[in-house]
Amino acid sequence: MPEDKGVVRPFPSEVSEETLKADLERYRQKALELGASDAVVIPAQWVEVDERVRLKCAIPPCPNYRRCGNCPPHTPEPEFMRQALSRYSWVILFKTNVPAEDFADVSRYYPHGRQHQRQTGEIAARLEVLAFADGYRFALGLGAGGCRDTMCNGELCQMLDSGRCPHILMARPSMEAVGIDVTDLVNRVGWTMYPIYRTMNSSTVPCGISVGMVFIH
Repeated sequence: MPEDKGVVRPFPSEVSEETLKADLERYRQKALELGASDAVVIPAQWVEVDERVRLKCAIPPCPNYRRCGNCPPHTPEPEFMRQALSRYSWVILFKTNVPAEDFADVSRYYPHGRQHQRQTGEIAARLEVLAFADGYRFALGLGAGGCRDTMCNGELCQMLDSGRCPHILMARPSMEAVGIDVTDLVNRVGWTMYPIYRTMNSSTVPCGISVGMVFIH
């Protein structure tokens, strides 16, 4: 992940409404510069943590279930996330539009689909660093997909095997891995999300989307 060599601010005791508003818009614009198709600022209260989202990781089991350090059951429990996320006020939510077949067709996922999700994680990480440099010490970015796939090509998770993750500053859970209802958020902001699965007719779907978010303050 390229580093942003910018000016840092001291950690403030308080942030003015004017400064916060300008920062949120700057981060939104940065997401677009980094390749997002769209980005919006939303209230953190819109983010719902639902145990059923995490349950879908386990039944039927995702290939990354128990095999990735940033996937269930290794991610924080929903109640912990619910309490922690309730302390935030604002979120940058962003998406990239991608060909549906890159997710539906297994033969296309590793050469193409995982790259879309990796880009989502990179955007989240970059925005998190920018916000941290501005003094938002609790900035938190969440990506898409299991990092075992997006960063390690589906190979053995080094975090679980040896405790030494080779991508420690960029690897992070997906929103779904911590129980966030992404579909609800997508609908609330007016974006369109289609069910994508292996036996679907991908020609009936205009595009798929890969979604990420950054909690700022």
